Amino acid sequence: MQRYLKRYFGVALALAVLGAGVVACRSETQNQLRRNLQDFTGSQMYITLYTLDGVPVFEGTVDGKVTRSSAALSGDSGQASGSYVFWYDDRGRYHQSSLPYLVTSYDRSAEVTGD
Repeated sequence: MQRYLKRYFGVALALAVLGAGVVACRSETQNQLRRNLQDFTGSQMYITLYTLDGVPVFEGTVDGKVTRSSAALSGDSGQASGSYVFWYDDRGRYHQSSLPYLVTSYDRSAEVTGD
């Protein structure tokens, strides 16, 4: 009976360590995994930026991924001084925006609408 308890404890401990490792996986590691998957599948990502009232103002390709960032906290107020997203296009140019956005795996501007 003791042998089974030791085996059960060993398996439970191994699963707990594995689970903690997965949960503790840093966001940058998760981003790298997503980029590797994108590279493997050869999928291209596209971004559309919108004004605050929902009008599209920019559409373009994304080389890699869109990254969300928050600026450092300002003073004692505990408020972030601004949040934004940034990405590189397929020509290596840097883009940054604080506008609402949509990222897709297909070119929305090439879609034909059926009226």
